[in-house]
Amino acid sequence: MSNAVCSDSSPILAVDAGQSSTRVRCEPGPWGAGWIVTSSGVRTALPLAQQFATVMRDVATAHPEITRSDCTVAIGSSGARDDEDPIAVLHALKPFGVSRVLLAHDSVTSYLGALGNQLGVVTASGTGVITLAVGRHSVARVDGWGYVIGDAGSAFWLGRHGLDAVMRAHDGRGEPTVLSETIGSDFDDIEAAYLDLHADPLMVSRIAAYSAKVTAAAEEGDHVSHDICVRAAHELAHSTVTGLRQTELTDADSPAVGLLGGVMKSQLIHAAITREISAAMPGARIVEPLGEGLDGAAALPTVGADSPLSQRIHVAQ
Repeated sequence: MSNAVCSDSSPILAVDAGQSSTRVRCEPGPWGAGWIVTSSGVRTALPLAQQFATVMRDVATAHPEITRSDCTVAIGSSGARDDEDPIAVLHALKPFGVSRVLLAHDSVTSYLGALGNQLGVVTASGTGVITLAVGRHSVARVDGWGYVIGDAGSAFWLGRHGLDAVMRAHDGRGEPTVLSETIGSDFDDIEAAYLDLHADPLMVSRIAAYSAKVTAAAEEGDHVSHDICVRAAHELAHSTVTGLRQTELTDADSPAVGLLGGVMKSQLIHAAITREISAAMPGARIVEPLGEGLDGAAALPTVGADSPLSQRIHVAQ
């Protein structure tokens, strides 16, 4: 195992492993270019190796040619530790023709996909949320601590607060909200909703999916939903600015800011985040992402040893 990142001419599969789904893309090479296979998401509380083997089995079923190659698999994954050992992953993937694994947390691949080698910060808010800032000499991770003790402003956070608002409206603790209809109607007995949710093995992604109903209700004028979205934006902006400060980036650096993920598609949330960041650090530049997590995974083999990110990319071959 090594932290040094090298590159060669072997075929590359880029992997973006999130909690809701995992996507695998073949990079230009002997298999053509651009096909994508979508598989199951990762469960961050469980070991990653066998989960990636399941993903690769799906890929091999769709594209059996990969099993006859010595390919590189470059993975950005939710739940990957900063000191993750990629050897177990390599052993699990060897039956599928994999000779080298590059493994990083998906915050690293989100950053590379969005900003490339620019100094700045990326906040990616999907089912979960994480902020990664890269300065000249250091990297700072903010939040991304999972739905139980973190992920403030994520789709799960929005969905969970939407459900909370429904229950508060139901028992008299909170204001009436249209969410009582749009979310509450999903349950035959609203007072048994918590039992239904706790029994669902896909509870996290199910609750995260309610975020779309919260943002839609906010755009349509529901006061309760609007307040939830504004609070989510504040959390995300706070994490973003914190990352910049932790890496000692200032207005003078004109740091790039990438805002990624499904939550950022809400115009209300995106606009509120932009206002807060601009007020806290006027020199920061909100930029359009260069690409996405899959692009960042594909870029893992190109990260040089002089990059602060190199110590967060783990290699087994």
